This record gives sequence, structure tokens and C-alpha cells, in this order.
Amino acid sequence: MSDSEIISIPDRKLLEDQYTRYKDKFEHLLYDLQHDFRNELKKISLHVTLKNRVKDFDSVYLKVLAKNIDFDKALFTLTDILGLRIICPFMEDVKTVEAFIRNYCTVVEAERKGENFSYREFGYESIHFLIEIPEKLRNKYSIDKNFCCEVQIRTILQDAWAEVEHELVYKAEFSPYDEPLKRKLAALNANLSLSDIIFQEIRDYQRQLHTELNKRRYAFNKRIEHKSEEFFQEHRDYSHINQKKYPDLDKSKFNQYSTNEIGNIDNMLLDALYSHNEGDFNTAISIYTKILDMNPQDYVKPVIFVHRGMAYFGQSLYDLAERDFSEALKKEPNNDKTHYYRGIVYSIRENYTKALNDFNRSLSINPYQSWVFYSRAQVYFHIGDYPAAMNDCCSAISLKPDYPEAEHFRELIQSKMNF
Repeated sequence: MSDSEIISIPDRKLLEDQYTRYKDKFEHLLYDLQHDFRNELKKISLHVTLKNRVKDFDSVYLKVLAKNIDFDKALFTLTDILGLRIICPFMEDVKTVEAFIRNYCTVVEAERKGENFSYREFGYESIHFLIEIPEKLRNKYSIDKNFCCEVQIRTILQDAWAEVEHELVYKAEFSPYDEPLKRKLAALNANLSLSDIIFQEIRDYQRQLHTELNKRRYAFNKRIEHKSEEFFQEHRDYSHINQKKYPDLDKSKFNQYSTNEIGNIDNMLLDALYSHNEGDFNTAISIYTKILDMNPQDYVKPVIFVHRGMAYFGQSLYDLAERDFSEALKKEPNNDKTHYYRGIVYSIRENYTKALNDFNRSLSINPYQSWVFYSRAQVYFHIGDYPAAMNDCCSAISLKPDYPEAEHFRELIQSKMNF
């Protein structure tokens, strides 16, 4: 063999000694980087899982051989010795983390793994970044600016697939030649991708639902606040509420939601909440009624009764609101909020004994509700038990220090006690 054909083989022992000297530094640097990322992501309310790894020596050595990298600079030439993985619950979180990386770090290279795969291929999807180590960490660990860290961003399901694929295919150096086996792997990957899409759709629906529920609760509470303002009027008179009857109430106006429009209960509920929050109580009540007519599962019924009760409350139809809250409590007797809602109706209708019973029950289930203490304080005030009213009002303020209505009410109670 001539001299020109002699191949220079890197000394494994020398490279391993160098790797061992730097490994602790790499691990501490990576830990600090992960800690910084976690703190920054918490600031934008992202709940993700972070993993880190320093590439093991065997993998480093094989890569040095495969890429014919300069032996003396190998540790600082390889771009994936340091690895950080950010695992997100949902697809939209991946986009948020991607934007964070681009804003927070200096990105050297970006790649979307698997985005060009056909439906018959089974490689995993993932976003890979090469980033510069932030300056404060470079200075802390005396690391050159050109030294990079690989950051991978995946969903939970993408990460699960990548881990399994790594064991089945990459690590075992296995490439399936059998067409049925290829189809099985591709189908499995497609199912995981579809699951990611469905999870995101469910989360989008859940967010819409919560937004509308919060609007509905806000409207309900604003109406209670309005009643509280009336409470402070010296010539308050609720006698007309007790005397109010509904003999001419046309119940058909609450039944106009076309059967042709009926879809699944989730969509109907969201439609009802949209109408409810827009103040279109008739349409909301109509949809709630249609849902109940569909005889949904037992755990669904109390939710719908509560929503419809709130809609009736919004129309000052207190007898119907009371009926629906009572129906909800028959099916879910330990719901503290429903006891509170019914207690409010009893209070407005001046049935103070029943109002106290409901408020007491609500607080026995959940004793940390400032609004329930405040409402019960008003009932005690009505029946002339000023010490009990003061005690509840103080409890409300203790739980919610910024509670101007309760502060105002406490002054009123004190004036009665000093009279």
C-alpha cells in the first residue's frame, strides 16, 4: 500500500479523554439553558416538558468518523453534541415555542423534519433549530460563540412516535422492505398526526366554550350586582316579584330552534351560549330545551338546566329559573355554584329561609367563596341579624380584599348596628 493510500484513523482514546474533560461543563451548561427556557416559557403561560441530553461518546466518535471531521476540533465542530427538546401538548403550542425561539435566541439554522413526507411515508415530524449559546452562558462556561445547541420542538404524540421509530428503525438500522409493513407504519404515523389535529380542534372548542361560559357568568353576576344596587335603595320593594305570575306566558316562543338545525350537543351548547351572551334569551332557551328533549346523558342534564335557569333569570322569570336550578340539584346535589344560583333567586323573591339554606349548603361544599358570603350577608341584613351580616361581610372581604361592594355594605351594616 502506498503512502497516499494510508488512512489516518483518529485516536479514540485521545478523543474520549477530551470528551470526558468537557462533559460536566456541557451538562451544567445545558441544565442552565433548560432552566432559562423553562422560566421564559412560563412567562407566556406555556406548560411544556423540557428534556436535555449531551450526546454520548460512542455517537460522537461514529459521527466524527462518518463526517471526517478535524479530530482536534471535533467536540466544537459537531452541532448536535448539546440537545434540548421542548415537548408541547398541542400543535398551536409548537408554533408559539417556535416564535419564542426565533425571538429569544440567535438561530443559526432551522429545519422542519418530515413536512414533505407523503401520506405513505412514516418519518416523524419535528422542528429543529441550531442556536447559538446565549452570551451569558458562553461567558459563564468559557464557550466559543460558534458552539451551538440543537433544539427540537414536537408535540407529545410526535415525540412518542420519534422515540418508538428510533428504537424500531434508526437504532436497529432497520429499513422495512415489505410493503404491508411500510403501510402499517405509515398508517400508525397518520393516526398519530390525525390525533394531534383532533386534540387541537377539541382544545379550540374548549377555549370557545370557556370564553362563552365566562361571558355568561359575568352577565349573571352583573345582574346580581344590579339587584345589589337596588338593595341599597331605601325604598326598595320586591313585593311585585312575589306577586308576579305568568298565566299568559307563551312557552312556544322558547321552542323555535328548528329540528333541522340540531347537531351534536357540543355544537348546540356553543350556539346556545353565543345567543345567551348576546342577550337573545329566547333562542338560547329554545336550544337548551332542545338539548334536554334529546334526553342526553345524566351528567349533561344538570349543566343544561343550570344554563337555561340562568337564561330565565336574565328575563326575570324567577319561578322558571328556580325550577331549573332545582332540577339541576336533583341530579347533582353537591354543586356549590348551583346552590348559590338558586339561593340568589330565593333571595330576590324574599324567601330568605330557603336562600339561607342554599347559601349555607354552598359554603359547606366550598367555604372559600367571597360572593356567597356577600350574598348571605344581605339575607342576614334583611332579616335583621346585623352581627351575622357583619361577620359574613368581613369574611367576603378577607377572601377578596378588593371588594368595593362589600366595603360599602359593611359601612351600611355598621351604621345599622350603631343606630
